[in-house]
Amino acid sequence: MNKVIFTADDYGAIPAIDEGIIKAVNAGKINSVAAFSNHDHFETKIKKLQDACAEKTFEIGCHLTISSGKPVSGRKIGLLTRSGTLSLRKGKYFKKYTQMRRSKHTDRELNDLHYELSKQVEQFDRYNVPITNLSSHHNTLFFFQDFHEIFFKVAQENGLAVRSPLNIPKAMNDLYISMVVLRMFDNMSKENRKCILNHSRNMRTFLAHFEALPKMPIALNTVHYGPLALPTNNLNNEEISSFADEKNLALREDLSVEAPEEEVMEYVFHLIDDDYAKLGEYCNQTKFSKSKYTGIDSSYFDSRMAEQRALLNFDLSALVSFESWKNL
Repeated sequence: MNKVIFTADDYGAIPAIDEGIIKAVNAGKINSVAAFSNHDHFETKIKKLQDACAEKTFEIGCHLTISSGKPVSGRKIGLLTRSGTLSLRKGKYFKKYTQMRRSKHTDRELNDLHYELSKQVEQFDRYNVPITNLSSHHNTLFFFQDFHEIFFKVAQENGLAVRSPLNIPKAMNDLYISMVVLRMFDNMSKENRKCILNHSRNMRTFLAHFEALPKMPIALNTVHYGPLALPTNNLNNEEISSFADEKNLALREDLSVEAPEEEVMEYVFHLIDDDYAKLGEYCNQTKFSKSKYTGIDSSYFDSRMAEQRALLNFDLSALVSFESWKNL
């Protein structure tokens, strides 16, 4: 039986995602929730999670983001933010992760980044919500070494564990980084694109030489994750069920390999309420006019539904033992 942390990402911004996560926690399938703090109605949403799952044992983490929503600090952070041009979008919003650019004024950019990440963490303290860990939306804080150092610094300052930047399967992460760099071609300089690739390739060396490394699981396992590269949601209900079966089989096979007793692995899940008849309605929730939030892609919602179905419809209790972030 393997020691694991099962984390559901992206709580807070989209109601259908929130509902799926709440159902997964209450079904005993998830013991960790990574929540955004940079959206409207944060207090209401996070209290809903706590109240709805009050009978369950689970932990909340801050899902730090520089690629969705808007800065909590209200600051313009280097070239990571943009100002809205429409009346609906007055203020500063984070750019998509594929549109990221680095500022030439690196020191100021890093100072503002540290301030923003700290403010996102402080949101939980403000409303007396205990958190135990930090993660990064789209893994953007793992793109550059100096960003990564700021991420670790914020964790150290708050006494929090962190998500591991080491991914299993490694090939999946390598493909993700390669695709990100390719899609950044028009915005990011050649030098900075090279920095992203080099930091990813040298991640183990970076971790080995980092002083006072925050506590983290042995790695992040993404075997259950797999958004389809589709422009629209066009899987029918039967196809989603078939995809869910494949996901569950892959997860079972992975968990059947017994890990060393001292190792704790984090598995990440991207969930949504499993109601196929409402899939179109759920996709509509991501529109800015409704959510006032950017950076959640509805084209992956059919895959999220497959993940939800795979996790809730099968019993994995004989294969796993839930571990706490506090015990790392």
